[in-house]
Amino acid sequence: MKVKVLCTAIVLCLYGIALSAQKGPLSLEPLPSRSIIGYAVLMQLPPTCQCLKTYSPRQKQKQGPVFSIDILISPFWDTVREDRIKNRTIQFGGSATPWKDTVMFGGWPIPRIIFTASSFRMSLEGGIMKALNASPSRTMEQARLILDGSIWHALIGAEGFFGQEQILLISKGVNFNADFRRRSFGGQGWLGMKFGDFNRSFIAGRYGRGYARTEGETRFIIPSIDELDWFPLYFEEFRTVSVSVEGKAKVRRISQSVRFNRVEYERMIPSPDPLRFGENHLEDMWLRTETEIMPLPHVGVVMIWTKDFRDQNRLMFINDYSSVRVLLRLAFN
Repeated sequence: MKVKVLCTAIVLCLYGIALSAQKGPLSLEPLPSRSIIGYAVLMQLPPTCQCLKTYSPRQKQKQGPVFSIDILISPFWDTVREDRIKNRTIQFGGSATPWKDTVMFGGWPIPRIIFTASSFRMSLEGGIMKALNASPSRTMEQARLILDGSIWHALIGAEGFFGQEQILLISKGVNFNADFRRRSFGGQGWLGMKFGDFNRSFIAGRYGRGYARTEGETRFIIPSIDELDWFPLYFEEFRTVSVSVEGKAKVRRISQSVRFNRVEYERMIPSPDPLRFGENHLEDMWLRTETEIMPLPHVGVVMIWTKDFRDQNRLMFINDYSSVRVLLRLAFN
């Protein structure tokens, strides 16, 4: 900048000398004690074009909060097999086989609502769904809430769930029938570290502890007797310990996230005979990837794939999505 001003001052001085020469002979006068160029350098010349303005790089703006609604397109869910319920071995977890069954549910959609900011994320999903073309009839009601917040690089969060499933006429006899119902709830809290932005790219690790409870009941239906009360079948409580690692990478309209979870379940009241009443220690381990494609500004598709490395013992408490699912996403920011 100083070089430009100095060059401009020299040009103006030469231009002034040329004008004086055109008017007449140059009269020699005593030179001033201070240099004319010194005054020219100190002068504030008005900018003649925009290129003389000081350039300041534009700061990168953070993306604002994003509110999205995911609508499930694939109707398949994993739940406990009907035989395990009939034999009253649902509380065994993964100790007996077969364990899970894939059922098509429909009727009322279960949307997933997600709100994400730079350092906060909330996920809420739940609803009521009924099995399609299945006998006996199955109806599930469940909800799950997940909260994540970070301060600097410290991460704190919590999760809670509630689930209820009812199967009508699961057992049929000569003079009676029976219905089944299970209810579960639980939650956990965790601490961890996070680097990055929930709305862009980040990596996070968590360590959590929690509690889970499940109970099963049956109701006998006898034609000659009025409706009877529910009769308890089992009642189980577990302490849970979880470890998870999650990462996400996002470009303009595509994002890819990967999460690895490991959960251990420990019975609060140990079973005296694991072969008769179920194991005291259960474990889950799975890898879940989520791909988001947004061809339009507010409409996109989410594809989720889950790979389990252990038995899906979490099905003892609440139904889970099948290994592959597709959701329609509506996003607003």
